[in-house]
Amino acid sequence: MSISSTLFPAIPDWLSLEISQRMEEKLSIVKLDVQEIYQSGCLYPALLHKRFPQANNYCSQPGAGHASWQRLFFNLMNRAFVEQMSLGDAKYRYAMDLVWSNLELQHHAQPELLIQNWEKLLKPSSLLMFSYLGPDTGRELRQAGANILLGAWDMHDVGDALAKAGFAEPVMDMEYITLEYESLDLLKKDALELGLMRDLALDDLQMPTGSDQLKLTLEVVYGHAWTPEKRSSKLKDGIATISVDQIVRIK
Repeated sequence: MSISSTLFPAIPDWLSLEISQRMEEKLSIVKLDVQEIYQSGCLYPALLHKRFPQANNYCSQPGAGHASWQRLFFNLMNRAFVEQMSLGDAKYRYAMDLVWSNLELQHHAQPELLIQNWEKLLKPSSLLMFSYLGPDTGRELRQAGANILLGAWDMHDVGDALAKAGFAEPVMDMEYITLEYESLDLLKKDALELGLMRDLALDDLQMPTGSDQLKLTLEVVYGHAWTPEKRSSKLKDGIATISVDQIVRIK
C-alpha cells in the first residue's frame, strides 16, 4: 500500500511525550485484546508495552527498529522492541489489533490516504487511536500575518474521512494547550520545530514583545474508531462528537 507524506518536523520531545501519555491514559477504559500493534508518528514504545506487554510492536519509519544501538535501546531502556515493517507487505494487511498514531496526521499532504492505509492494517473489531495538531494551532502566528504550514483539516473533516474509509463508531475530541514564553526567540524555536513555519518566514515575524503576550496555542485533536466486525462497502455519514474521556466500547 502506498502512502504520501511530507517530511516530519522534529516535534519537541516534551510535547510528543505529553500527548502520547494522554492518549495512553484513555486506553484504561477500552476493552481490547492486543497482540499486534502498529505505531507511527512520535514513538514511545514503553507506554504501550507497559499496557500490552505480550504484544508485538511494528512501525514503518526508516531505521526505527534495525540499528543495533536502537535494538539495545528499545530492549533495555523501553523494554519494547519495535520491528521495522513495510506498509506494502501483504502479510501486514488486516493483521493489527491496534493502530496508534501520535502527532502524525497533520504532516501528511493527503490525510485521507493515511486514514485509508490505517484501515487496511486493522483486523475486524480492532481499534485506531490517534492525535494530531488541528488547524487552530498557532493562531497567534496567523494574527501576526504568518502563513501556517499545517493543513486545514478540522476534526469533522477527519471524522468524515474515517467513516468513508470504513471505520465504525468514529469519535473526535479536542483540547487547547497554551504555551507561554519568556522571549520571542523561544517562541520562534517551537514554531519551527512544530512545523508551523519555515526559517525564512520566522525572520519577518512580528509579534507583541510583552512577556504576558508571548503565547502559542496548540489545538490537539484526538480520535478513535473501530473497524466493524464485518467489513462493508456501505459508507456512513456523520460523526459522533463526545468527550474523549467517554471512550468505551460495550460488548
